[in-house]
Amino acid sequence: MAINVTANPARLTWSSFRLVDSIPDSDEEAQVNPETSIPQMRIEHGRGQFRLASFTILVGLNQTNTMVVRTAAQTAELLEHEQGHYDLLIVGVRALAREMESLAASSTQDLGAQVQRVRDTHAARAEAIDAAYDRQTDHSRNGAEQTRWNGLIRAAMANPRAREISGMRL
Repeated sequence: MAINVTANPARLTWSSFRLVDSIPDSDEEAQVNPETSIPQMRIEHGRGQFRLASFTILVGLNQTNTMVVRTAAQTAELLEHEQGHYDLLIVGVRALAREMESLAASSTQDLGAQVQRVRDTHAARAEAIDAAYDRQTDHSRNGAEQTRWNGLIRAAMANPRAREISGMRL
């Protein structure tokens, strides 16, 4: 049984963003809203245990909330910052998938409870990492921190088994 993660698109371009006059409740110039799509999960039974059957988790964009302010300079640096948000979700979902692959239970109810616990845990971790990324890079305005995070994100993306980023568990 394998749980795969696929991202579409793999790389963001400015054409992925909707032009807006301003981003509600924000002073940011751009915002990406990546989201996951998990299909209906099937359960397999064998050797006295219930496990999840193979499936693929899709990472994509919520087009409505992926936006750039019309007057913003659409620089490569700003796009790279937004790509960082997207890639952070991808590495987090990979960690989620690995943990979901290992789940086994003596009943479907117990397996369902495990799945929910794992999903909740990973959602909280992803939110904390994303917030730290924006806080530490000051939404891309802190060049030194942005460069540091770019390296951390590239390393995590290159390692399908990455378990942490910037000292935070995925």
